[in-house]
Amino acid sequence: MQDLLGRLTALDPDASETLKVVSYFDALVQHSVGVESMLRGAAVLSGTTVGQRDGRQIIRVRADGVRMDPVDPGDAWTLRESGPEAVVWIERTGEPHTNDAMILERLALALAIIRARRTLGAESAVELAISSYANADERASAVSRLRLPTGAVRVVASPPDPAPLPQHPSAIVATRHGLTRATILDTATEAAHAWDDLADLRLGVGISGPSVELPASWSSALVAARLSRPSERMIHAADLGAALIVAETADSGAPHPDVTALARLDTRSLDLLDAVVDEQSVRAAATRLGRHHSSVQERLTALVDTLGYDPRTSRGHTRYALARMLLTLAG
Repeated sequence: MQDLLGRLTALDPDASETLKVVSYFDALVQHSVGVESMLRGAAVLSGTTVGQRDGRQIIRVRADGVRMDPVDPGDAWTLRESGPEAVVWIERTGEPHTNDAMILERLALALAIIRARRTLGAESAVELAISSYANADERASAVSRLRLPTGAVRVVASPPDPAPLPQHPSAIVATRHGLTRATILDTATEAAHAWDDLADLRLGVGISGPSVELPASWSSALVAARLSRPSERMIHAADLGAALIVAETADSGAPHPDVTALARLDTRSLDLLDAVVDEQSVRAAATRLGRHHSSVQERLTALVDTLGYDPRTSRGHTRYALARMLLTLAG
């Protein structure tokens, strides 16, 4: 780089100054300076005030490195995007200098790198905080970096997109069931309020507890998310009660015979069993299905023989409910 600068200085002074700008910002990025330090460097380099607006936060730094009062740039200066809802500018009066465009470009790129590093750092901390494989010290360090509240917290499992509001730490985690976003919330925050627009988003809300129990919350959130369906888009793991223990241990072994029996049935038969169990009456189930009660009764009798138990009895109801839950998880 120094050799190239020397040659360019002899051939084209302006080009050498441009390359110096590139080298300058590369050095700042390499040393992982913060946002304000990056703006200060750009202000010193340009010889005038430089500013950034990131969301609602505005930072302006004079050429002597002193921070100034925040003032929205409006249309007074040329703006360059440096990230989502983020822009930078140089407050140059009169004609722009030769390297103003290059300074703005490199400043915007450098700030985008800083933002990406911070995002990746937060995501890495979230992964460690919810990981059952990390040791206690690693999780404690991650929780400290995330600045989680001292009270109870919980993890929400959702599809990778969309992301929650930026104040809620989250990360996309690769699980055995595909990419899933883990979002950490305190118990005072309703899960539905953590996103701008839920739309068709399906959520699994993990059990609440202290931050040291985040891995358990994440495990339960994954179960709840897998049990969600179009008619019930948000499932709270706490509502599963003791069935949560069955669900969490089921993945580690071979399918139970009750689950295998249900898996062999067609959709029409499963819908009939669901209706009978939900309605607790053959006539009510027939009405729900739009079928004659005698045909429903006849088919139910055959299904009882196939399953080996009657889902209308107390014990049979429990067996069917658990088998149906495990079938959904297996799918």
